[in-house]
Amino acid sequence: MTIHHRFRLFIGAGMLAIAYLAGAPRSFAVDARPDLSFADVASRVRNSVVTVAAAVVDARQAGRLGRGRESRAEGGQSQSFEDFSPLRPKSGPGEPVRQFTSIGSGFIIDPSGLVVTNNHVIEGGNAIYVILSDGSELKVDKVIGRDPKTDITLLKVTPKASKPLPSVPFGDSGRMRVGDWVIAIGNPFGLNGTVTAGIISGRGRDINAGPYDDFLQTDASINRGNSGGPLFNALGEVIGINTAIFSPSGGSIGLGFAIPSNTAQRIVDQLKRYGETRWGWIGVRLQTPSDDLANGFHLASAEGALIARIDKGGPADTAGLQEGDLVLSFAGSEVKHARQLPRIVAQAPVGEEADMVILRGAERKTLKVKVGLLEELRGPAAVSSPHSKPRHHKMSFQSLSEENRDRFSLVGDAEGAVVTGAQAQEVTSGQLRPGDLVVEAAHKRVRSLEDLEERLAELQRMSRSEALLTIQDRDGGVRFASFPLSDD
Repeated sequence: MTIHHRFRLFIGAGMLAIAYLAGAPRSFAVDARPDLSFADVASRVRNSVVTVAAAVVDARQAGRLGRGRESRAEGGQSQSFEDFSPLRPKSGPGEPVRQFTSIGSGFIIDPSGLVVTNNHVIEGGNAIYVILSDGSELKVDKVIGRDPKTDITLLKVTPKASKPLPSVPFGDSGRMRVGDWVIAIGNPFGLNGTVTAGIISGRGRDINAGPYDDFLQTDASINRGNSGGPLFNALGEVIGINTAIFSPSGGSIGLGFAIPSNTAQRIVDQLKRYGETRWGWIGVRLQTPSDDLANGFHLASAEGALIARIDKGGPADTAGLQEGDLVLSFAGSEVKHARQLPRIVAQAPVGEEADMVILRGAERKTLKVKVGLLEELRGPAAVSSPHSKPRHHKMSFQSLSEENRDRFSLVGDAEGAVVTGAQAQEVTSGQLRPGDLVVEAAHKRVRSLEDLEERLAELQRMSRSEALLTIQDRDGGVRFASFPLSDD
């Protein structure tokens, strides 16, 4: 998983670790007063929080690996692994040596031994251990399932007969409001059972960690080793899984992110049932309408998800959706921008029909779409970002001569006007690129350069300032662009 910009992912002791997260409204009965204490709720739930460690166990390494192995900490400083580790190698002479590769946090959701943590916490090891709050250690019997897209893993350990495991329930992240109190419990830097408190600072954050980002933001202190640990509401219910922080330095600056419990619980339930996550899919490529495109489609505002391409034979195609349809809502959830729709569809029940409200031209329609199963080879619905507006005098179009077909590797039966000139800023923005084909102008088919010129002149005579172009790239992808009809 890649986090862009300056987001840090934290997995544990002395190493770069990944610490991942959505939510809307209820205020909990906790007043902000000087004598406020979270001691009661912390004492009730902290024993359900565990350390999760991934290890490499190899008898052949017994003579070469030893105690106090050095690892490179973030920022280039060398630190003894034991400085942060809650564990110590327990191998005797000749026994397999354990070299821990990452350490994070987790929490018990069932007394039978079900433990939730981040997927990245357990990567890189061939053995996984869970360390309870009293220091006792349990080897993980089985990884029940993992979901890299949301960075969630479900583990199974066998509790000792004399020590039943304390568990905690999931709460409703959808009822959390910005400003509500939250408590983070985890093992930052190996300091077991550390409790920090703060508030929900934001909801629905998209930090480009994955295709379905919908994080809760909190200012509760989260640091290296907190990955996979729970974020509690003031009632002691898990409303998030701490996963990422924004930090220029690597330490907490009050910008932490957690997977919302409503997302996490769905993932965990599917991992228990299937051993994998089943994501919904309808087979569309999406584009967020810019202000310019909104004008071209005669929309009141640049909201919704614009369908730029439909997979042939997919659910959207079967349901009668068309390229150029603007999706306003899906299964009762309003769609404000393109990145929202894949997340909503992904969590829809596979095999069931959902109502999709669209705008087609000036007509509002409701279509029923049967949600399909996302397969890994397909990937999630692609989303194009809004683009900057190109200037007319910076662009040039030509006919589809044999020379241009060869130059841009265009198929023999392609029709339209080919883009042959675009200054650097247009190419960078992704608006129009040399080799793109204009196949429609203001919803009218363009088969040649003459068609395009005639249509643009017609729109100018109608006092239009913009022309909505349908663009097809060399790979067959379709998108929309707003093209100014003057140099102003």
